Amino acid sequence: MTEDRISIIVPTFNEAENIERLFLIFKKISKKLGDYEIIIADSSSKDNTKEKAEEKAKEMDLNVKTVNCGDRDLSNSVVYALEKAKGDIIGIMDADLQHPPEMIPKMADKLKENDIVIASRFVKGSEIRFGLKRLFISKVYRLLSYLFVPKVFRIKDPASGFFVFKRKILKNVKLNPIGFKILLEILAKADYKDVEETGFKFRGRKKGESNFNLKQSILAFKHLLRLYMSEKEHFRFLKFCIVGGSGIIVNEGLLFLLTEFFGLYYLFSGIFSIEASILTNFFLNNIWTFKDKKKGSMLKKLGKFNLARIFGLAINFGILWGLTYAGMHYLLSNLVGIIIATVFTYISSIWWVWENG
Repeated sequence: MTEDRISIIVPTFNEAENIERLFLIFKKISKKLGDYEIIIADSSSKDNTKEKAEEKAKEMDLNVKTVNCGDRDLSNSVVYALEKAKGDIIGIMDADLQHPPEMIPKMADKLKENDIVIASRFVKGSEIRFGLKRLFISKVYRLLSYLFVPKVFRIKDPASGFFVFKRKILKNVKLNPIGFKILLEILAKADYKDVEETGFKFRGRKKGESNFNLKQSILAFKHLLRLYMSEKEHFRFLKFCIVGGSGIIVNEGLLFLLTEFFGLYYLFSGIFSIEASILTNFFLNNIWTFKDKKKGSMLKKLGKFNLARIFGLAINFGILWGLTYAGMHYLLSNLVGIIIATVFTYISSIWWVWENG
């Protein structure tokens, strides 16, 4: 049991059929929760979810607060409920019982060593029962999260809807989510250090209808784009491309010089020109593109960057040879190789080379 007060926020929309079963579980674990409050953040349900929650809370003597969130979506209902919450610890979970409330006391206890604890669907000990379509969408969304919000790269399930965190990590943070993925918004913007993920059995919904649909998938991707723009990662990519452009000048210029004036075979020229562009790109990226990521040894980063570029070089070199062999001019072949290798190198850079900065 944690000594701090915990506010458990449960966003709802037409979940009246699940309220009684949910509250029965909360009643069983109420002593383990200690000083708690349950906040039902209801988005104008048409099945009287809010009224059902108030009725059952009174019957079971539970500390429940209901909040009318109007037409807000799930994430914004959570943000609205956060303003009403009194706890130093915040828990977020769904009302459909796919998230087991019994886990909350242990998750809250783990906050003694962590800032955020996530019930993850993709770590050891987890069990999920998704259809192939939803599983595919979840996997794609996770990969896009890593690309658009590099800060969450180490998180296995940045889209989980079941987690607890210390309220203080949101001090002076403005949350502006879209759709269902409130955790990603918090991970992208909050001030935290330690995150732990714990496996759980993702239960099947027994009553009510799922709110997951194509519209929510589209909103989730819009949210990713908003985070990408608001966190200024697009400026980082622009800088990376500018540096890459300077590398193209070095690469193409040296390739032309060595091939046309020194008579080297174009493939040998390509080796020297590519390595020269690797070195110039690294130093420019280190002092400009990733200047906010100073942590760690520059030599180690240089080693990682070169290792990443070995694979990029293989891509560049293979395309240079393949397209030239197919009849394309060697300079144009090299340019195509540079572009494709640059995309690969950017992903490697944000996920690996400078990810600990």
